[in-house]
Amino acid sequence: MNEHELKSALQDVMVASSPPPPMDAGAALDRGRRADRRRKATWAVAVAGLGVVAIAVGAVLVPNLAGGDGVQVAGGQSSVPASAPPMTSVPPSVTATLSPPPTSEDAKASTERPWPNGQGDRTSTNGPRADKSVAVLNDLGSSLPNGVEAVDKAAVGRLDYGPLRRTQSQFADYTADGLEIWEYLAYTPVVRGGTEGVGHLWMQVETKGNSRVEDVSGCGMVIRQTYPVTDGSGRCDILDVGGKQVVVVTAAGPENGMEQAAFYRYDDSTLVIVAQSREYLNSGHPALAERPLTSQQLAAIAVDPKFHLD
Repeated sequence: MNEHELKSALQDVMVASSPPPPMDAGAALDRGRRADRRRKATWAVAVAGLGVVAIAVGAVLVPNLAGGDGVQVAGGQSSVPASAPPMTSVPPSVTATLSPPPTSEDAKASTERPWPNGQGDRTSTNGPRADKSVAVLNDLGSSLPNGVEAVDKAAVGRLDYGPLRRTQSQFADYTADGLEIWEYLAYTPVVRGGTEGVGHLWMQVETKGNSRVEDVSGCGMVIRQTYPVTDGSGRCDILDVGGKQVVVVTAAGPENGMEQAAFYRYDDSTLVIVAQSREYLNSGHPALAERPLTSQQLAAIAVDPKFHLD
């Protein structure tokens, strides 16, 4: 028999079959209600049976909370001799392990140290630390030789630039023993009597514990970082000021940074940097014809003990 013959035979059977009996809606509804009642009765019996089984199993698995070696079962009798080991829900092949509590060093390493003095960030805007950078600015102005004056000026055509005479005190880091390292920054416009133009003086004190120049002396201390002089093609000189050695870095020419800076490092690692430039960049003011100070005058300010701060 091929596919066509099979299809024809099936059609003949369907035609020859008697039609289904007519649907009686009332009878169908009664049959459905009876079936629903039978299902509910069956579920009730099954749930009751499961409850009995659960109670029996629970009675066997509940341990003796009174501290005995056996396992308490229903009726108060022990189903395990006193010498038998207590039952456990952990398979014998599984061993529970606990990690040791973290040491104080681990806790210290995993917790970032907060900003000091309740600050919200690195910068101190009020209090003793903020006052120190203001003192640096005032002392810098009072240390200038005759004919050179620190002044307060505004940027020309730059209302959003703010005052050109500024200070900032900022937290740098903690030493290994918890000492706070701070940076006190001050910068100001300067003028020279009888000449036109506005120059720039910049000063920063980095307190004890800083690692900027480490234990390197002489010009070696600034080879890695000559900032605020950013021209790496300049020269380095060692100037003597009252028996103290001051490193002076001079840029090769005008560039986007300070033209000259004097570095003095105290034995306790406190670092004083004072820098100068003929022009106050981005101020809109014309530059001085020459630097505000000589190299020797700049170095003398760097070793002044009033800038040895903590």
